[in-house]
Amino acid sequence: MAIFIEVEDSHQSVIPLLACVVSLAATVPIVLSRNRPNLRESWTFLASLVKLGLVVALIPAVLQGETPEFRLWEIFPGLSIAFRVDGLGLLFALVASTLWIATSCYSVGYMRGLN
Repeated sequence: MAIFIEVEDSHQSVIPLLACVVSLAATVPIVLSRNRPNLRESWTFLASLVKLGLVVALIPAVLQGETPEFRLWEIFPGLSIAFRVDGLGLLFALVASTLWIATSCYSVGYMRGLN
């Protein structure tokens, strides 16, 4: 038996959804510019900085005890597909988005070294 706890301090925000979608959206211009390395890597860095900016924008709300969420689809009453950010999720998102920038720097040098 599962117990679900409804978060009282949640508020609707599209930022959690955008933070997830920016990576997917970046694949289109990255693939389209695959033969132009400078442009391709510019798209990579732009997407990683946008993602980091979106995650950083969630910090004030989470520090105030709120839980930003975006409810995508309610399947049944009490069962929905949603993006919700709490303190631990925000910490994970900050680490992941920061590491995306660092790994992009590494991959640029690595891939250019291999031609």
